Amino acid sequence: MTLTAEHAVVLAGSAGPMTVHVRRPAGTARGTLILAHGRNGAAAAPHLVPILAAATERGLVTVAPDLCHSANNDSAGAACDFTMAAHLADVATVVEWAEAAEPACPRLLAGHSMGAYAALRLAARHPAHLRGVLAVAPVISGTALFAARQAMGPDALPALFQEVAAAHDEWPRHDLAAVAPLVDVPVAIIVGADDAVTPPAHAHRLAGWLGTRAHVDVIPGEPHSPLGPAYVASVGHALDRLLG
Repeated sequence: MTLTAEHAVVLAGSAGPMTVHVRRPAGTARGTLILAHGRNGAAAAPHLVPILAAATERGLVTVAPDLCHSANNDSAGAACDFTMAAHLADVATVVEWAEAAEPACPRLLAGHSMGAYAALRLAARHPAHLRGVLAVAPVISGTALFAARQAMGPDALPALFQEVAAAHDEWPRHDLAAVAPLVDVPVAIIVGADDAVTPPAHAHRLAGWLGTRAHVDVIPGEPHSPLGPAYVASVGHALDRLLG
């Protein structure tokens, strides 16, 4: 199978049908960018549009799934049944599909929040032809997320546990500390200075695990899902660094 012009495919996700949106730039593609949204996200969420646009401008095919268990897309699965393991498995399914579609194509992995966590986990497995990772507001561990929630106030963490049934027991099993040193490609990390979910301190901790492969850009005034012009510019600079 060869990736063609803008279209959607349906893959078997962790909860059932999962839609993947594929867009090819004009002319000869120079590679593929696979973009994973976070919990309750969608492929065309506003904070992901700058990544898709920048990738297209740079001649990349974009592969953007609507991952399962989201309240904001039409793929299978209830949001209350979200797990980090299923999210990772769904992103892996998309990566495997893209690898089969274009086996010799240079590729980038990109993600926001839980999607960035999944991208980094997969990068640690050394997939073929991987050139780099773009991690926006990356989740570094379940326990770090809990700590950030606690800092929001006494009701924030209990509300999360009520919203996502498995979070209390399942999320603490996930941590990038051990796998990040296995990533052997450049990683561009972007985080908003006002991000309370995955604050800049988390990004710097991740960079410490990655070593010289990491570059961190903290965007003033931006929250967990950044949108402003400084963020748009940062995305472009990050892709340029990763593409070399």
